Amino acid sequence: MKKFFWPINLITLKKIDSTNQYARKYILKKQNWIIIWTMNQTQGIGMRKNLWHTEKEKITFSIVFKPIQTLYVKKIYVMNIVISNAIHKTLSECYNQKNKEKIWIKWPNDIIINNQKVCGILIESCIFSQKIHTIIIGVGLNVNQKKFQKEWNASSLKEIFHLNFDLDYLFYKIIYFFQKEYLFFTIYGEKFIRKYYIDYLYLKNQVSIFYIYKTNSYISGVIRSITDQGFLVIEYNKKFYFFMEKEIEFFIS
Repeated sequence: MKKFFWPINLITLKKIDSTNQYARKYILKKQNWIIIWTMNQTQGIGMRKNLWHTEKEKITFSIVFKPIQTLYVKKIYVMNIVISNAIHKTLSECYNQKNKEKIWIKWPNDIIINNQKVCGILIESCIFSQKIHTIIIGVGLNVNQKKFQKEWNASSLKEIFHLNFDLDYLFYKIIYFFQKEYLFFTIYGEKFIRKYYIDYLYLKNQVSIFYIYKTNSYISGVIRSITDQGFLVIEYNKKFYFFMEKEIEFFIS
């Protein structure tokens, strides 16, 4: 029997174009914790509307979630932290117990191991009166794939950990840790979960190259933290600058 903090409503599909698109039909439903899970996603959409195709060796799902505590629009970043921390903890505690590999959270919500992306997350929200009514969290985790195009700069858990993964077990573990992390947020607050996120922030305190869309320019700066509204804090020329999503792009060597 699967143990969770709140009961889930699981919908499994053999094939779907996008779990996030499919999940939208449940936005106005009264049920909470509706999860759409498929092994074959044909037209998933990632950040910047990039198409995202799923192989059978990958875990792809979307969670339709209604915040139990009031969550205002300016705090939507909290859900980035909750799901990112949950996946990071799942991989760290279940598969990387001896810390042989460094697992990082790339702002705002990718999971990076060995400078390669293994997990992407897309969050959509439904808003009423500046409050978030419903959130759709889409997750794509590379598990057993062996082939990647070089330009993707991606890898899989199997390639990194050299283990055989049970997709069902891993999926349910992620849901468990997601609920647990959200519970921590409701009990201990935003600062508590943000600290863990910042502790494992990818490229923190390292000189890195970034592209700034507003000025159409590159800078060499250092990630220092994130703010209490989820902005990325970068130190550049002894000054601190704050960036929202889609304002900046990382360059990984």
